[in-house]
Amino acid sequence: MGDVTDPYVTLPEYKARVNMTGTADDEEMKAQLEAASNFIFHECGDRFFSKDAAAVVRLFDGNGLTRLYVDDIASLTGLIVKVDLDADFDFIDTGETLTIGTHFWAGPANAALGPEARPYTFLDIVPWNGRLDVWPAVPRSVQVTAVFGWPAVPAAIKEATVDLVRKLRDIQQAGASEALQNIDMAMQMAGRQSFIFQDMRRQYRRGVPFA
Repeated sequence: MGDVTDPYVTLPEYKARVNMTGTADDEEMKAQLEAASNFIFHECGDRFFSKDAAAVVRLFDGNGLTRLYVDDIASLTGLIVKVDLDADFDFIDTGETLTIGTHFWAGPANAALGPEARPYTFLDIVPWNGRLDVWPAVPRSVQVTAVFGWPAVPAAIKEATVDLVRKLRDIQQAGASEALQNIDMAMQMAGRQSFIFQDMRRQYRRGVPFA
């Protein structure tokens, strides 16, 4: 997965947050917002907090188990799951397109509920569905078409982005000529001792289970 190209906080959002009205530094701040978003992306284990503009196709290795972890899925709308049942590395044979609720479930079951919607992170085989008992232990045997990412950028991620850009600008105003090259310094100043960043990594880093 490549770097983030759409910052987690837009320029108007950032300027409203820090009570800034001038436009002279707009292009610089756009670059800083993008740099901060990419830093957060990597700090959270390459977890992408925006979402695809439209459904895309990704392949996953089967694992011989009833639960298969996949990339974050932002929405069940447009979700299509196909499985290579005969290990011929295509998904065009009869019965290879699965039906949600009949052959598999997307989980966590309550991902879309609660005060902050979460992505779906795994696919479970429905017991006794009559088609497959486990995901085939074959490379590239599961094809998922979905809008990947998060339903919306979490508030904590937005706060972390704003906080990091503030520190980038502090470094620049303190005399650093290239603030974007000092993002690690900014993280040391703001992130390692910041409750915002500690909370962000604890809750949102890839591999943290969701309820």
